[in-house]
Amino acid sequence: MTREERWKENRNYAYGKQDLETFKKYLMPENNLQSHLHPNDTRDQFVLVEKYCRGLGFDCGVGTNRFSQTVLSTDWYPHKDADLIWNCFPPTKEGEQQYFYPYPFREDRFDFVFASHVLEDFHPDHIQMMFDELLRMIKPGGYYVILGPCMDGVRYAKWDEVFTADSPEVIKGERQIGEKVGNPSHMYNWTLEFCHQLKEQSKYPTEIVQEDTFTHDRMTLDFILQKK
Repeated sequence: MTREERWKENRNYAYGKQDLETFKKYLMPENNLQSHLHPNDTRDQFVLVEKYCRGLGFDCGVGTNRFSQTVLSTDWYPHKDADLIWNCFPPTKEGEQQYFYPYPFREDRFDFVFASHVLEDFHPDHIQMMFDELLRMIKPGGYYVILGPCMDGVRYAKWDEVFTADSPEVIKGERQIGEKVGNPSHMYNWTLEFCHQLKEQSKYPTEIVQEDTFTHDRMTLDFILQKK
């Protein structure tokens, strides 16, 4: 069996089993009608984008800050907040070809996709494909809610910024020279200009409905699209 035939078989299994059984609770009618956040939720950045996160949702790269227990979550490694363990670009050995594995959901499946501080961790060769993969699963009229570290200016360290001998953290012995200032998993500078570039180069048409509305005392940049 070829890789393509095997993948087709796996996707058919995923549609029939995972989408309808494993994640059945996320498809219940009540999840299409209510706000997913508790009225007293204190995560102000999530509250500020909540109006775009209604209906059936997909939380990509959930990490330790899950949007809601009523939203399907995924991550590339197992932990208590990840419903689906999935890696679209699994690690390869040296010399092996890198394959892309789409999520096991049909097109136009979700009312919204929530991606908080995750897209900037993908390799530059993969980011456009990943950006489009999440758009693929959103219904026309649905929302793509993206939050990321603003590296345009002084709100967050650029991806390749490192501590130097003059850095206060190095002088105090808290950090080492050459150690990254920001998150070591970041692969490039996440900026509003880069968000626009991903949107323009996407094969799925979208409209910007919200961008860069958070006050600049926050490190996060918001970028929200509506799929046409």
